[in-house]
Amino acid sequence: EKANFVREEELNKCTRKLSQNGNLSDKEMEAVERLSRGIVNKLLHGPMSHLRSSDNTQDQQNAIKELSAMFRLEDDDQSRGGRRGRKSRR
Repeated sequence: EKANFVREEELNKCTRKLSQNGNLSDKEMEAVERLSRGIVNKLLHGPMSHLRSSDNTQDQQNAIKELSAMFRLEDDDQSRGGRRGRKSRR
């Protein structure tokens, strides 16, 4: 869910910038969207496979906690509405 949220945010930024330089065709926009979905799917494949590989519930719960900490999933759930207090990296 977070990965898709980030993908959509970045896709929106990218399409705004690209549309300022000239109009993209519907076919080109779809290609950019497919590219973004493909990147997210490939990035998530490893962690999701790892979670599914264990039959031990405790191992799965530990992996979920580790992934949640690595990707700051709980922190992000609280700040979905905006970038509260975060500085831009530009």
